[in-house]
Amino acid sequence: MIYELTKAAHIVSVIVFLSGMAIVEMFLRYPNANTLPAIQNFDRYVTTPAMLLTWALGILLGVLGGWFEVGGGFWFGLKILLVLILSALHGMITGRLRRKVREGNFDPDSATRTALPIGFGLVVVIVLLVTTKAI
Repeated sequence: MIYELTKAAHIVSVIVFLSGMAIVEMFLRYPNANTLPAIQNFDRYVTTPAMLLTWALGILLGVLGGWFEVGGGFWFGLKILLVLILSALHGMITGRLRRKVREGNFDPDSATRTALPIGFGLVVVIVLLVTTKAI
């Protein structure tokens, strides 16, 4: 029962984390002086804690499920690598948001244009790995 509750909480925190990333990315594409500081607060108090909770619950699931033991599967190591990349992508996006707010630069940010599709692509592969444990 603890595993199932942890898994449900993990899924909810993943949804909040990914939604927050998508919101920040969209506002970086079409920024304005009124919304970026609010989005920065949203990221600081909602998205980043959701990412940290996702990591904590994911590690707990790995421990409860025995995935960290020898022979946990190549899929699990690959999933961890992809989640690290997704977390780094969040760090990049958050850094760009912080810089825009600090500098007062409200020009559209073309550098994050590829962040959203990359993030969604990572999520698709992660979900496939977790649900099929194919590799």
